[in-house]
Amino acid sequence: MSIPPSTAALPKSVDARKLVQREQQLIGILPHESLERLNAAVESIDGDIRAELQFGRDLQGHLTVSGKLHCDVQLECQRCLQPMPEQVEAEFRWGIVWSEEQGKALPKNLDPVVQDSDELNLYQVLEDEILLNLPMVAYHEQECVARDRFQFGEKTDESGEQRENPFKVLEQLKGSSKKS
Repeated sequence: MSIPPSTAALPKSVDARKLVQREQQLIGILPHESLERLNAAVESIDGDIRAELQFGRDLQGHLTVSGKLHCDVQLECQRCLQPMPEQVEAEFRWGIVWSEEQGKALPKNLDPVVQDSDELNLYQVLEDEILLNLPMVAYHEQECVARDRFQFGEKTDESGEQRENPFKVLEQLKGSSKKS
């Protein structure tokens, strides 16, 4: 049994054991209003965050969740400080465990996800996955800093005429104080 792909929101928390027993598939939307850490890390989130999750067991009997997610965000370019679009697509494979010790025993192809209570906070672990897939430094691919924004030498205004140096008065005062 699975939730049909639609604009249905994923449940905030799930009992991973029950979903694994049923080999449940969840497909839906992650409401970005609920993701405080992601909202703080990006300029904005564009559109829906779509996720697909498949619960099951691997050949060794580990409880697993395989899935993928997709979202579009706006990040701040570190060169021009303007928003820039970034597409986040992630594929993941989790091993559901109940302690850090169990997580250490998982095979390397499974990322441990600790369900420390009766239910797994699905929004939190999906938000972690998005944050892990954001680029460390964001910048536009093409040259984004306009060179005419930076001027060296004499200052000119928009008409091309030379502007008066606002510190010229101080320079004159400094020069007259040396004569005294």
